[in-house]
Amino acid sequence: MLALALAGSLPGGVETGEAPAQGTLDALASPLPCLAHWLAGSDHVVVGVSEAGSAAGLERSDTLRRIGRHDLTGHGDGLWDAAIRALPHGKSSYAVDVDRKGKRLRLVLPCAADRARTLQQAEQAMWTAVTRRDWTACLTRGAEMMAAFGSAMSPPLMVMSQCATASGMPDARLTAALARALLMEMVAHPGPEPDLREQLFLTVRQLDAMHEAGDEDYATSLRAEMVRLGVEPKAR
Repeated sequence: MLALALAGSLPGGVETGEAPAQGTLDALASPLPCLAHWLAGSDHVVVGVSEAGSAAGLERSDTLRRIGRHDLTGHGDGLWDAAIRALPHGKSSYAVDVDRKGKRLRLVLPCAADRARTLQQAEQAMWTAVTRRDWTACLTRGAEMMAAFGSAMSPPLMVMSQCATASGMPDARLTAALARALLMEMVAHPGPEPDLREQLFLTVRQLDAMHEAGDEDYATSLRAEMVRLGVEPKAR
């Protein structure tokens, strides 16, 4: 599963108001010292980038190799999270090394500690809303997460779409936004993760069902975009 700081989702759990795993709750107890300007999995391949990260030169498909003074070697969900938590407080920026098309690059990213704090508080509030079955607050806090990050990304969108469905008012536009985020994240990965691919196809099927129930047709244009990007859509 991809991670933004420690953002995650619980497919099937939102509808029942289940809490996230204890490890996620523990990590959400404190914000990162600086904003992580990427969405990445355990292999450290960047599939989503914040607006400020993009302005600083970070790109989708980059592979994180070093954060501050900490090298990232091997695979592991907590490696880059631990590295960014080791950054000193009070700095205005921090350095990351990435691999891009066979070259090692060093980038300097803005710390944005205030945004890191806002994102952490919004995510914590989103999960609190889920446990309370407060679907409206779930949607509001998820939107605040993306505003703090500065870009749309699949983890909060997945939770938000599930909250909308759990409320009895599934939102086709929100589901389409999730599908587009999943598509861009999958394309950014040189070896697309099976979880992303299957989740994308599932979301497109949900859009088909919503259209058949009377909602706007978002799936047709999405399938055309998938073909353009080299992702063969599954047959309906």
